[in-house]
Amino acid sequence: MSTPSVDRRIARSRALHQVVAGKIRQHPDQALALAYRQLERIGQDPHARYYVMEWRKLLQGPLEEVCRLLAEDRSEYADAMRKMSPFVGLLTTAEREAIYRRYAADVVKPYAP
Repeated sequence: MSTPSVDRRIARSRALHQVVAGKIRQHPDQALALAYRQLERIGQDPHARYYVMEWRKLLQGPLEEVCRLLAEDRSEYADAMRKMSPFVGLLTTAEREAIYRRYAADVVKPYAP
């Protein structure tokens, strides 16, 4: 059973990655270059190797599938993949802060870009 703080973190992660998916669609080459650089860095951690392999497989497929996983998929697998997202750095500080503020309150408001 999850707690409200866990639910809020998952909802916040999903909201962050909805914005990430939009940026991937707008600038796919830039987003992919960033993701591959991050995977090289993340891959140094032996505990992250499974996720690195999964992300590499996903990134070889259609980008729309990556965007769907990030923005729409509500499975435990998708939640875990978002935790190890190679798209760190794609959002601006202002974009991240706006979403964090929205999910910092006791009442979580739906994200509306």
